[in-house]
Amino acid sequence: MRNIGITQRIHFIKEYNEYRDELDQRWSSLFANIGILQIILPNNSELFKNKAIDSLNLNGVILSGGEFQENNDNNIGLKNRNKFENNLINYCIVNKIPVIGVCRGMQILNNFFGGKLEKIDNHVGKYHEVMNLSNFPISKKVNSYHEFKLSRDELPENFEIIATDLDGEIESILDKKNNLLGIMWHPERNDPFDTNDLKLFNEFFNL
Repeated sequence: MRNIGITQRIHFIKEYNEYRDELDQRWSSLFANIGILQIILPNNSELFKNKAIDSLNLNGVILSGGEFQENNDNNIGLKNRNKFENNLINYCIVNKIPVIGVCRGMQILNNFFGGKLEKIDNHVGKYHEVMNLSNFPISKKVNSYHEFKLSRDELPENFEIIATDLDGEIESILDKKNNLLGIMWHPERNDPFDTNDLKLFNEFFNL
């Protein structure tokens, strides 16, 4: 069984003045369907300073979804997450560990290499059709929960677009050299899980 790490969103609990790492339990069900061991990663960059992350023996990483823009209640938490995930991306590239970025995860992969985001309307809580430009198993219709899109004009050169919606907006990107894949939809939110998503994870992580 292969160890796949997954990042978490941060939730600020005002009444206790504390920040909590959180992950949708549906991810655990998706991992069980694929047959891989889920390693939940804390938003703590100290893992890289003392090399504790090496002990996890990660075979792959998922950058999960969540908020991307700072707000008054969660600025510190979001900065900690951004710092951790950027460190994690660098760690995975250096150690040749494949990464799948989901929604926010795809956005942070884009930003890591200098890409930009643009506001997009009417993309939350809907399903839309997708054009698959690759040989990967990608569904013809996916869910959508994002308020920002990747800028085509400022997409980093290392990424190729492998899926778009019917309006030409980017739905998936791939960096073959660094083994990085980004998808804008949430596979964990489908009930039942989409077989193409399960195949995609299996194929990319070589399970």
